[in-house]
Amino acid sequence: MWNFFRRKRQQDSDNIAVDPICGMAVEKATALKSERDGETYYFCSQTCLHTFESQPVR
Repeated sequence: MWNFFRRKRQQDSDNIAVDPICGMAVEKATALKSERDGETYYFCSQTCLHTFESQPVR
């Protein structure tokens, strides 16, 4: 039974990302996306995406 929950949690974490602007959990399949330095970032809204893209690369 414990392995079921561990597998389920792993599957969920593979499909969920955290918006780097507001910290909200978002589904990767439906979230807005942006790539920077070869990494994909996921966003809950156009506002968070715009905020991220308007920030200079660090």
